[in-house]
Amino acid sequence: MAKNAVDKVRREVAADEDDSQERNRRWWESMPMTYVDWTEDDRIPRTKEDFEQVDQLYLNGNPWLQNSFDFSMQAGREVLEIGCGSGSASCLFARAGARVTAIDLTEQAVELSARNAEMQGFSLSIRRMDAEALEFSADRFDYVFSWGVIHHSQRSEAIIAEIQRVLKPGGGGMCMVYNRRSIRYYLYGLYWLIVRRKIFSGHSLATVQGFYTDGFYQRHFTPNELRDAFGAAGLETERVSITHMAKPMFPLLPAAIDRFLKERWGWLLAIEFRKPNASMESGA
Repeated sequence: MAKNAVDKVRREVAADEDDSQERNRRWWESMPMTYVDWTEDDRIPRTKEDFEQVDQLYLNGNPWLQNSFDFSMQAGREVLEIGCGSGSASCLFARAGARVTAIDLTEQAVELSARNAEMQGFSLSIRRMDAEALEFSADRFDYVFSWGVIHHSQRSEAIIAEIQRVLKPGGGGMCMVYNRRSIRYYLYGLYWLIVRRKIFSGHSLATVQGFYTDGFYQRHFTPNELRDAFGAAGLETERVSITHMAKPMFPLLPAAIDRFLKERWGWLLAIEFRKPNASMESGA
């Protein structure tokens, strides 16, 4: 699908729907997350080999997951993935021995994740559900995982509150969101504002993100804003890591400089958090 076709999807969704979450859903139904380039005409995996390639693209494209995250730590535990996409992370958790529940706002993602799990021989509970209003009882899961999802909601704080509600006391999780203190945010943003003259159409650094970033909504957080959002929901931050995709930030950039920039001003923030035990909350 060509870039102008991506823009066409965004315009059509914006024009046809009044409900903010329905706009969000329609965008992702049209442009599912398969880790295949947005410009490709056919982005839907169908065979076992296709899904294996998607899973490999998922891991290879996100070095923080490869180097700093251990899926096996959740073996034998109840794990919820919010925004399962093509099911790559859910299958990795299942392979590591976790009992996995996966949700997504779109039917397309539910079908893709179910197909991926079936082809790999995993039994997952996969449901279409709005993360802003999870249909689970309180204190249900040991761990909640979400990679690049909650920043595509206008009400990210509602999702964080739901994460806190469904986590067991003492349970933990990890979410990745976009970093507003990143080189990408300002460099691309200023290019679109000044060079592409979007500033004269009333746009700001925040609103021009939609011209080159996936999703109908694209929220960006600073590390402190992210800690505050989780803290306001009653979740304790254990660590916030700055990271980036595997591809170089700029062409021909030496690897050492590329790594330096990504560790300080990368586009992605990974927050690891925990829900306090009831005894800790009461001060016992």
